Amino acid sequence: MKFDCSKNCKMTKEMRSSHYCESSAEVIESKVIYSCERNIIKASEPEQNFLKCQLWDNQILEACKTCELKCKKNSNPELKISLEESRELKALIEGLRPSMVLYGVNDKTIEKISKEYKKTKDDRVKYALEAAKLSNNSLKLVQKGKPIDIAYLTIVSSRLLKKIKKEKLEE
Repeated sequence: MKFDCSKNCKMTKEMRSSHYCESSAEVIESKVIYSCERNIIKASEPEQNFLKCQLWDNQILEACKTCELKCKKNSNPELKISLEESRELKALIEGLRPSMVLYGVNDKTIEKISKEYKKTKDDRVKYALEAAKLSNNSLKLVQKGKPIDIAYLTIVSSRLLKKIKKEKLEE
């Protein structure tokens, strides 16, 4: 059964005024399914989060400064940093993937490392990412037959390890 939902719509103002809203709904198996709910599946994740946001709809704009959802109105500086680090990690994993097979690292291991990375919110992750980038760049140089400075790698890696250990002791 299809009906006009424009007068009693339960969606946010942003959703009702978006092009996803057709001002109609239907009852399927005793549930009301709004046209915008079906149509928004085509939208990007940030757009979906914004259009569904109850906090924005109720003018609680301060929530945008601490929100962890991807959204076009999100002003959380930590989220931007986290998303950038996540992109770097994905790029690093993709770059290392061919070499990892040689060392017995499989997709499950990568997935486990990635999940752990996303849970951890301290400087150790940043240092570990630096170390992984250094290793990746060194490996690429070796694969191309270029010489690498082992002494330099040893110094940099030992400094990164000291930083990681220091962070762990400060916990």
